[in-house]
Amino acid sequence: MEGDSKHKKDEYARNVLENYAKNYKIFLDTCSILEPAIDKFWMDIIPFLHRYQNKIIIPLRTIEELQKHERNIENINLANKAKNSLKVLQQLLTAGYVEIRGEKSDNFADNVFQVVFTKFRMTNRLLLITQDNNLAKDILALNNNRSVKAKQVRAKRIDRYGYLSDYAWNSSSIKQKNSRQDDTRDTENKIVLEKQMFRVCNKVTDIVDSELPVSHIPDEGEMVYASNGMVKLGSKVAEGGEGKIYTTNTPYVAKIYKRKNNTKRKYAKIKLMLSKKIQCEGICYPVSELYNVNKEFIGYLMPKAKGKELQKSIFIKQLFLSNFPNWKKRDTVELCITILEKIKYLHDRNIIMGDINPANILVVSQKEVYFVDTDSYQIEDFPCPVGMTNYTAPEIQGNNFSKFLRTKGNENFAVATLLFMIMLPGKPPYSQQGGGYPGDNIKNMDFSYPFGENSNKKTPDGPWRYIWSHLIYDLKKKFYNTFRQDGENSKENDRFEVDEWLSCFRNYLRLLDDGILRQQDPMSEELFPTRHKRSSKIEYVRCRLCGQEKPEDVCVDGICRECLNKEEIYRCKKCGKKIIYTNYQKYIKNVKPYEFCPECYNYGNQVKVKRYCIDCGKLIEITNNEYDFYKRKGFDLPKRCPSCRENKKNNYNNRDNRNNGTFCFISTVLCEYFGKSDDCIELNILREYRDEWLRKQSGGVELITKYYNTAPLMVSKLKASDRYEEHCQYMWQNYLQPCLKFIEQKRFETCKDKYIEMYEYLESILS
Repeated sequence: MEGDSKHKKDEYARNVLENYAKNYKIFLDTCSILEPAIDKFWMDIIPFLHRYQNKIIIPLRTIEELQKHERNIENINLANKAKNSLKVLQQLLTAGYVEIRGEKSDNFADNVFQVVFTKFRMTNRLLLITQDNNLAKDILALNNNRSVKAKQVRAKRIDRYGYLSDYAWNSSSIKQKNSRQDDTRDTENKIVLEKQMFRVCNKVTDIVDSELPVSHIPDEGEMVYASNGMVKLGSKVAEGGEGKIYTTNTPYVAKIYKRKNNTKRKYAKIKLMLSKKIQCEGICYPVSELYNVNKEFIGYLMPKAKGKELQKSIFIKQLFLSNFPNWKKRDTVELCITILEKIKYLHDRNIIMGDINPANILVVSQKEVYFVDTDSYQIEDFPCPVGMTNYTAPEIQGNNFSKFLRTKGNENFAVATLLFMIMLPGKPPYSQQGGGYPGDNIKNMDFSYPFGENSNKKTPDGPWRYIWSHLIYDLKKKFYNTFRQDGENSKENDRFEVDEWLSCFRNYLRLLDDGILRQQDPMSEELFPTRHKRSSKIEYVRCRLCGQEKPEDVCVDGICRECLNKEEIYRCKKCGKKIIYTNYQKYIKNVKPYEFCPECYNYGNQVKVKRYCIDCGKLIEITNNEYDFYKRKGFDLPKRCPSCRENKKNNYNNRDNRNNGTFCFISTVLCEYFGKSDDCIELNILREYRDEWLRKQSGGVELITKYYNTAPLMVSKLKASDRYEEHCQYMWQNYLQPCLKFIEQKRFETCKDKYIEMYEYLESILS
């Protein structure tokens, strides 16, 4: 009997295997290939594959994972398993029982299965064989998508006998028990949901939006009336265009409308909203009307909200990093899931948010979010009268929101935009190089982020292209097909619904938590990656300034493009204008910071004065910079060209007139500099003063002798000085001219003192 039972089980298992080999496209995962009973599985299925001309499909990524395991020196057992598996697969590939599919650009096997099953279940019966419970659950969850008519997908595991079997959580006995419980729950939930669902309307209400007569608008400290008793208004905590928000002596807050916004239509809408029991944690939905002492409608009670606006806490990078310094990519993914779950709750009840506004979503953490301003939601025939351009679908751009009712398709565009702007913090999907008006870009559906070979080459500069690169394939595909003209899901009725986005983001979260994305590229976990996603075809180096890993071809001398473009700013010494000095100039060009801005530099080098050399007649051009220098120092403009000045210096150094008593050394040099001859009147006055007065004074001869012994060396140093012209002009003005004046005034002793002072000055500056 026991043998018969085993025989029947074997026969049943083979029949199941034959059915799949005959009617399904079969995909095999890495973990099942490494299962100990895989050899038995191959022995059983190969005859059926041969009979029905079918092949087991294995993603290229699975082969690459096996090759990676084969090189694992830390786990020899795993390496041997992988090596043997690759050998068997090669034999099966040669025999035609296995087919390798995929490209190098595929991110990882799990994501390939998710993408392929989502796409091809429309036309094919698909089976995934995997030991991974989470992956199996994600694949089977595709069957729950009611928005798409598709064939049921299957997921099985290889058991210890080599047969295909259900998972423990999906076995028939548990399924039957759970099914009965689920059926009961589903029935109960369906009844509750039907009671909470609003009608779907296609015509705006005819209730006029005229002001309600109200005798008094309550304020802080006053009593108002709710459906279950009196409520005291506390302090005002906020004020907007429509009204004011007050704390109360209840767990709720009160919204009191301003007189002009307290209309008949608003009152009717609040009463309609309260006709259903809508209660979801984090959705600040009305819980009671409020009336003044005269029983006149003035507002409503709602749950308290907390947190910071999505607009200000997430959509601005500096504030994002300040508010949530420890967040990684998984946190933004989980935030998307939290928001989507609340939107799903509303959509399941036919509530259209309408104005999906990041200022109306408050964030405490990735798991705690609050929706406010819910009285603007579209309920039945009451439209949402407001909206933002970036979140408005192309087919309703420019329309008056209060004059029509939005559809689920319109809303699905807004949901996709919100998700995009969370994953690429604050960046609208139609922002692009070259600008353009947001509304026009949306109407044209000119989406600028690439997908495969498709790109309009207008992806915004900055970190956005890097963030996009690191998103998982399925999410990029969904965004691209939603936002791009003629995308598969770009039309109003074809856009992804909340359930489909939820499935995608839950899969994204699992890939992050399982470490699969980290294995491929650790930077995929970062909020703001600093390079494109890692590719096996690209060599990477670490930038020697920022230390980040960058593609080698975008670095120069080991410095990345971003670092090379960083700037220092300082001021022009002349006009004070800002001058930019980049790291490229500093490290690559080895250029020192400029002292002057280009305008001042060019002005300084323009010719201001033209004159001719008094010796050779050559044209001398004096620039604005040189002219300003001479005037600032009080010097005369040069009379000789540079060549003649140099020749005059050399000629002087070769002359020795010290013994004839006719050369006055320093005085002669100064006169020569100013183009005066050796017998000029100035030198003759000084010589006469020397011979007729100074020699005859006590100590005069000794002073002259000492001067003759030391002056030639000083003159030589003066001639060699790079400040020769400056010194000559200074001494002429401050010493020699005063000496000549003192001689004219017969103040001979003062002249002697002044000349000695000139000598000592020259000695000090040349020492």
